[in-house]
Amino acid sequence: MWGYDEAEPRVFVENKFWAGLTDNQPVSYLRQLAAYTQPTILFVVVPDAREQTMRRELSRRLQDAGISTTDRETTSNSIVHSITTEIGPILALTSWTRLLSALELEVTDDPSARSDLLQLRALCEAADSDAFIPISSVEVSDQRTPAFILQLSSIVQASVGLAVTEGVLNIKKLMPQTSWERIGQYARFSDENGVGMWLGIHFSLWKKHGETPLWLLFSKGEFSRALEVQSLLEPWAAKEGVFTSFQNDELAVAVDIAIGEDKDQVVRSVVDRLKGIADVIYALNPKPQGIDNA
Repeated sequence: MWGYDEAEPRVFVENKFWAGLTDNQPVSYLRQLAAYTQPTILFVVVPDAREQTMRRELSRRLQDAGISTTDRETTSNSIVHSITTEIGPILALTSWTRLLSALELEVTDDPSARSDLLQLRALCEAADSDAFIPISSVEVSDQRTPAFILQLSSIVQASVGLAVTEGVLNIKKLMPQTSWERIGQYARFSDENGVGMWLGIHFSLWKKHGETPLWLLFSKGEFSRALEVQSLLEPWAAKEGVFTSFQNDELAVAVDIAIGEDKDQVVRSVVDRLKGIADVIYALNPKPQGIDNA
């Protein structure tokens, strides 16, 4: 949706619920806006639960495109987070809830407009909830969905196999594991005594955080030692730009998928991520007998 100042384009509004960014977003939009008289704004509106995820994804895409940015000053009651890009346009992000609340303050004397905003708020709240959404015939018949899940499963399987071959993981006495919300494999880093974890497709984490369908999980207890792993991994993850989440005594680590690459390269990137994590938590592996543990 475009906003104009007389004949000059000034604002492009990108409304998002749960659909992902296209390959061209936001970079192509910003470059298009840069061709117009400045200032111009790319304004992205998303559900509350997706705001932080979208902020990270937008920043990552700008970085990948080599576009530097500068944070703009905001007040405590500001409804948007905004940055200025080196190519000219401003990129602004807000949630539906905050945007609608601001608009409602502007139409207190307009019953018709207030009614329209209430309907829009109800629509946004429904889209932002976990309530059951009736299934469409298109969704049922779209064979790309199972094909994609099977492709992801093959990536996990191949990644585990390569990691075992290269000595990064050990799966002796450990089995693949599935539940209502995840499909994957238990494994240990390095050897049979190494730190344990689960690697696979986690649908709940994928839905909640976006980022990627592939996740590493470290749970509490002797197998995964989540608290000890957390103290080592989180500083590394912050430095490397790797997303982590710690809830219910469980550490989740996002495993990014290489976009636009063939399967071998995708698997290679997953195993390289596993190697990086293995190096970080190496200190937690028990030392072989005969080596001084002091």
